[in-house]
Amino acid sequence: MFGISYQDLVKRIKLESNLSEEEINSKVKQKLAKLSDLLSKEGAAHIVAHELGINLLKPSGKLTVEKLIPGMNSVNILCKIVKIYGIREFKKESREGKVANLLVGDETGVTKVVIWDTNLIKLIEENKIKEDSVIKVKNAYVKDNNNYKELHLGSRSEIEINSVNETVEVKPMDSVRDYLKIQIKDLEDTSSNVGIFGTITQVFEPRFYEACPECNKKVKLHDGEFHCDVHGKVQEKLVPILNFIFDDSTDSIRATAFRENAEKILGLNSTAIYELRQQPEKIEELKGKVLGKQLTIIGRVNKNEMFGRKEFSVQRMEDKENVVEEVQIS
Repeated sequence: MFGISYQDLVKRIKLESNLSEEEINSKVKQKLAKLSDLLSKEGAAHIVAHELGINLLKPSGKLTVEKLIPGMNSVNILCKIVKIYGIREFKKESREGKVANLLVGDETGVTKVVIWDTNLIKLIEENKIKEDSVIKVKNAYVKDNNNYKELHLGSRSEIEINSVNETVEVKPMDSVRDYLKIQIKDLEDTSSNVGIFGTITQVFEPRFYEACPECNKKVKLHDGEFHCDVHGKVQEKLVPILNFIFDDSTDSIRATAFRENAEKILGLNSTAIYELRQQPEKIEELKGKVLGKQLTIIGRVNKNEMFGRKEFSVQRMEDKENVVEEVQIS
């Protein structure tokens, strides 16, 4: 329970009571005044919840994404898979293995799911669960990650597929943040589906690779013709790659943007970028326009083994910071 934001506490109390946010804030202020401000507003909110007979770890009625709260254990929830972000291998001093990241949702919102159990990960590897699958998660636990709740599945957890005959409607994606907002200093080797708001402080000259026009995968040159592992002989297309240094005041990281993301940063299409290759002065002018640009980059961390550093792979971007309003107590 520790570490949960005041905003989430107020939402949970509101869901379990007939009180408005204003009434809850008032009760919290009264509790703070009574105890001479010797506890935090989060602590006061916990006391208010207890006095109202609300067990924050055991919500009444059907459990939904909106009701999830860090500290919950033995969580059972019906949800729909919105996005599968893939499976990654990790290696730490104490252990190594695989981890899978999903985005799931219901009519109240979405949340990230982190799967550590290899048997559950096999369900993804064997394509038994995929995007748009309705699943029932059993015996999961909820963790806080930078004030964003995550559902974690370990060795005791289960995913029920075949017996689920229910439908789940997911709250529209434009009304929820579908990634974890994080600072560069807190990035880990296995971080994925994370968003960083910061500034471009250095830009490197754009590069290109030959790709399949159907799947965008890199193609191989054989006997003067390009071949895709999936689509066979193809007419290649040039895909831009842009490397840059991104800073958010807590640290900086080398990031890589491909295809439309590189085009968006540079403000030019691939053809125009390619035509500038032989014009160094134009390239420098273009790089100068990009320096200082602020945006949110969303993607995952890669570990560059050669240089022993974390690098960021950009999967999409937002032009401005995704601001989440916080409840303030004056």
